[in-house]
Amino acid sequence: MARKEADRSNEVTHGYRKPYINAATAAGIQTVFNRTRLSHQSWEARQLAGRLDGRQAWRNDARGSIDIFRDRRLPSPTKLDVHILVDGSGSMSGGRICRAQDMAGTLVDAFKRVPTIRVHVYQHYATQGVTTIHRVYEPGDSLDGLNLMPTMIAGGNADGFALEAVGLRAAQQKRPDTKSLVIMVSDGLPSVAGVGATGDILDHSTLVTQMLKRKGVDVMAVAIAGDSRAHERMYGTGSSVLFTGDWNQLNRDFAGVFGKALAKSPTHR
Repeated sequence: MARKEADRSNEVTHGYRKPYINAATAAGIQTVFNRTRLSHQSWEARQLAGRLDGRQAWRNDARGSIDIFRDRRLPSPTKLDVHILVDGSGSMSGGRICRAQDMAGTLVDAFKRVPTIRVHVYQHYATQGVTTIHRVYEPGDSLDGLNLMPTMIAGGNADGFALEAVGLRAAQQKRPDTKSLVIMVSDGLPSVAGVGATGDILDHSTLVTQMLKRKGVDVMAVAIAGDSRAHERMYGTGSSVLFTGDWNQLNRDFAGVFGKALAKSPTHR
């Protein structure tokens, strides 16, 4: 039964489908979040910055530190807004959208039980330079939107322009005490130049990623096809994970990239 469920990520469908939730991946993501939030490096950095609170004070013996009771002046990294942005262009049809849907469903399952994490899922495609973004899931929504993802495939890939729209919205809604992260789930190269495009489309995605990071919104990517080099170029070296259906490999790779993103300060850079 487990083998049959794992193989669902490689099935081909164009209609209504419930995503496969990989329980091990969901548990691993929760573990990374908790360890990053409560690790020695995490609490020690907060202490040195004068941000140690009651939940962390028991870890410190007060030797050699004069700022243990200083007022907290920086935001807590325990709150997280995750924006999952799924490529819905024509090349994602079939098995690729199934993998993307499973990835999105597993992330929603991992995060929706943690009260300090808000997760959002969007699916996008572009026609004639216009990017269309569908809301798939928001906090409080039913999971029905996830089931419809394979039916919303059309047009070309404008990843960078969808990232810009969702990322800027995340930056505008960002609270000082909250870490914001956009996870791009896509199969490859952008093919449609959106309104306002200049130069190479890949370079546009790179510039958008850099701009969002300056605004305090981190970006990581999940490459659904077999080559993640373009994702590395667009979203940054060490910020991409390859997923072609191997959940064991995904668990190892995603944990590293996700943990690195969480370790960064939620403040503007």
